Amino acid sequence: MSSLPTPTFSGLTPSEGMARSRFTISGSGFGATQGLGTVYFGSAFASIDSWSDTSISAYVPDGVPSGKDTVSVNGASGAAAGGSSFDVMDLASALPRTGWVATASDASSGDAPGNMLDGDSGTRYSSGTGQYNGLWIQVDMGQTQTFDKIVLDVGGSTGDYARSADVYVSTDGTDWTKVSSVTDGQRVELVSFPTQTARYIKVVNTGDVASNWWSIAEFNVYN
Repeated sequence: MSSLPTPTFSGLTPSEGMARSRFTISGSGFGATQGLGTVYFGSAFASIDSWSDTSISAYVPDGVPSGKDTVSVNGASGAAAGGSSFDVMDLASALPRTGWVATASDASSGDAPGNMLDGDSGTRYSSGTGQYNGLWIQVDMGQTQTFDKIVLDVGGSTGDYARSADVYVSTDGTDWTKVSSVTDGQRVELVSFPTQTARYIKVVNTGDVASNWWSIAEFNVYN
């Protein structure tokens, strides 16, 4: 192990995010495989998504409080590589979802669209089919609302997130305006955009991942 190069931490992307969101560390000498390597988020261990000699992807631990914390790395030999600051975001309270209605282009018989609005991360909406370009979910908030963020959380279905998607809003459910795109999706996807006032939100999957359904345990909207 002593023959391994000294690991060096050179960058962190992004430098802010939510609990359970993914971040990527760049550098050198981490080791081709994880070995004794560890990523710390403050004093907590971060779950590893992927590991290579120059790049590590990991997840913000669940339940960490908002505010700044330090992400640090030990390389495959166990040697310290350094670290950087990460800001855990506080989104405050989501908009109340009373009376909201969810629909979808495709849904499995046991995982209805309404499950993404029920406040229970143990239930989910699932497409019942592999992800394809044009698969969509839609939420009718019952009346116009003002908002600038949505969060799509797959809960325990960790592989069933949209890899890419477009987000649209509408006041009447007929005429739609595209407000944002997701190009590198993840398990807990925060989508931010300029403030909108609308009644309907539609998310259209733009990827093709036949091996995975699209699942959403919770769909929340923020202002």
